Amino acid sequence: MSKSESENVDILRESIAYHNDPESRDRYLECYDETVRIHGADVDGLEELREFYRFVWDTIPDLTVTIEHAIADDDEVAVRYTWRGTHAETGDPVELDSGLTWYRFEDGKIVERWIARGTATAIADIVDP
Repeated sequence: MSKSESENVDILRESIAYHNDPESRDRYLECYDETVRIHGADVDGLEELREFYRFVWDTIPDLTVTIEHAIADDDEVAVRYTWRGTHAETGDPVELDSGLTWYRFEDGKIVERWIARGTATAIADIVDP
């Protein structure tokens, strides 16, 4: 793994630590470029991403993401992860095993992200049962 590949994985791991801490979630969004495009979630730009995560975090306030595996190649990082938390409205535990997302970095920021179709569908089912 090259230095830039390793740095991208480190940026992603650090950002997930912020994601998992409700007091630091704004810092999570700092790893994304203003022009970020999220394929599979119809998110275009950082403000739409902020709105998306506001909804997700309101729905699952104790949401944590665990990176199970990360693979880097040049400016891209592929991640297999698990979501865990509690649905605020129902009180039911939620878990998404083996979510898959592909990230593309430029200058240390995420500029594109692809969420696997099955993962996107599962996320939608979790936040809106």
